[in-house]
Amino acid sequence: MLAAASGCSWGSGNAGSSNGGQGIAFSVKIGDSEMAGSSARLLNEAYMPGNSLIELFKKSGVVNFSEDGYKILEVNKVSLGQDMGWEIQVNGKKVQDLSTTVEPGAAITMSAGPADNGKMFQPVIITVNGGSEQPGLTHSHVLPFMQDMSVKGLLKNSGMVKLAEDNRTVLTVMEYSPLSSEEWRLKVNDKGLLGNGVDMKLSPQDKLEISLVLK
Repeated sequence: MLAAASGCSWGSGNAGSSNGGQGIAFSVKIGDSEMAGSSARLLNEAYMPGNSLIELFKKSGVVNFSEDGYKILEVNKVSLGQDMGWEIQVNGKKVQDLSTTVEPGAAITMSAGPADNGKMFQPVIITVNGGSEQPGLTHSHVLPFMQDMSVKGLLKNSGMVKLAEDNRTVLTVMEYSPLSSEEWRLKVNDKGLLGNGVDMKLSPQDKLEISLVLK
């Protein structure tokens, strides 16, 4: 697993051969989920021949680093929980040296996994969707799955959500309180939750989405 997640130094490595095209291909893998969104477009707009990985990541804004420039904080607005890290592959080969030159047509893959390669990777994903009203809230956080984890338990453990006294109603997300014309709605794997849905038990790889919508 890539050393960036634990703050260790980078090793050395070179990108493999081109994938045959001229555009940069980019994917973000969280287990079975693909979360690259529009980041490939941002990378291609920022790309200049001779760019290194770190130059391309920083110019495009797709990857956010810590102040020392070594630890990856987010990839395409996706952050990882403790004991997780990112692995980078270029054209199918693991790369640890961010000064590696990105050739035209390269295929870059960022994969999340356990920082300890001996551990099983069982993630759940919580996504905040601020929509057009609050796009700055849009963000995903990957947390480890725990046995008998419910939607309510994930909300409480996320550190981003404040629930009402009934432990069912979402009051604030990332400290944002909806306006009188807005409300938070919950979905699990793109299916809306109502009433007692917060008691639903989750499985590894499930995705909980909290969306800010107009009433």
